[in-house]
Amino acid sequence: MLIQKTKIKKIISYFCIHYLYYNLFALLFALFQYNRAPFAVPLGLSIAFEIFICYYYSNKQIVKMVDHVLHIMAYNFVIILYYTNLQYYLFGNLFFLLSFVIRTKESCSSQIQHEYSSIIRFLKTFYRFSSLIASVCISLKLNKYVEWTWPQAFWWYWMFLSALVGTCFTLIIVLLSKLINEIFKQYQTVPQEYKSLLWALYISIISSILSVMWIINTFNRLGLDLPIKIGEVLFYSTVSFNLIIFCAITKLLWDSIIDYCVELLQSQSTDIESQRELPTSQISQQKQYEKRRAIHQIFLKKLSSAFFRQTTKEDLIQQSNKMTELMTERGQTKKILSTIEMESKQLQENQNKMNESNQKCIICCENPPNAVLMICGHGGICYKCGLEMAQKSKECFLCRQQIVFIYEISNFNDDLMKVITITKFNY
Repeated sequence: MLIQKTKIKKIISYFCIHYLYYNLFALLFALFQYNRAPFAVPLGLSIAFEIFICYYYSNKQIVKMVDHVLHIMAYNFVIILYYTNLQYYLFGNLFFLLSFVIRTKESCSSQIQHEYSSIIRFLKTFYRFSSLIASVCISLKLNKYVEWTWPQAFWWYWMFLSALVGTCFTLIIVLLSKLINEIFKQYQTVPQEYKSLLWALYISIISSILSVMWIINTFNRLGLDLPIKIGEVLFYSTVSFNLIIFCAITKLLWDSIIDYCVELLQSQSTDIESQRELPTSQISQQKQYEKRRAIHQIFLKKLSSAFFRQTTKEDLIQQSNKMTELMTERGQTKKILSTIEMESKQLQENQNKMNESNQKCIICCENPPNAVLMICGHGGICYKCGLEMAQKSKECFLCRQQIVFIYEISNFNDDLMKVITITKFNY
């Protein structure tokens, strides 16, 4: 099932709205902590947020609408208790408990199935359960039902902060691994992927910083007198600065993020559908290798009929410069235009050139040679023979190196081959 672009936009916008809400809530709640705003202001924002999400994102689903109504009732209940000085905050958790039960039951009965459906359901359930536990712990402390210190009552917050920091390190490792792979010419990463990862890394880092600043200010306001002092002005400035920067970066990278998410999810869903169509006898063989469409722009330079080398950016630039110099030396505009037209037609013809060519696989002598064994780079064989070779001998038929990948290729021009699919083997 292909994920439509409009649905991806709605999902990303839903996340962005939540992120903006959490920042605004932290800012308004800090104003309340320092007696700059009444308690009703941050909770009023929460009520307005629930109404907005219910109207624009619930899709008129009864369960989601009931969930938002329960949250609105809980916020109003807490406001009434605060201004009437009634110490019954613990009962406000009944609204959150009912909301948790309804959404969990609805999530378990959902018919939506895809590769990450189970993981997404688990994360949503875990988030709701963690929010419920956090509310219960704070309520127990406020009503003095437990003898916890404030750091003990915020034990759930340390788990949340650890998850944020862990996310930062994970994204940094992913970025570094992609940079290293590109430096050593293993594959080329598309700019949209870098932009998306940097966007996610910025959100994780600034969220971790703001979370640390807020908890330090909160403990100092509760009388713990920590040696580190942040202060309200620095916190207000950081949150405000983050809101501006986040909106600017998101607007600048919006198209890149959407395009990358669409292409990534579409390629994954295509692989899932192809696996579902396999007969039972081939499922066990499928586990030995994983075939996916090449998301990144990967080109191979044809050195001979049976040997290829993954091209570099320098090779592509050098080839482009040669073409430019050749056109400049001719200095004939009409010929340049005609050459461009001929090249565009040639690119279209080259897509079917493999099938129409008289060249055959040097093993079976039947199919066109459309596969290259990696990492050695030997080719001249068809994908079917390469797959059988990797499953049986696991070695290249020429150099005896282990087959790690099989690149399925098509003609890009006379010297360059474009990688269409990548098959990775799990020996």
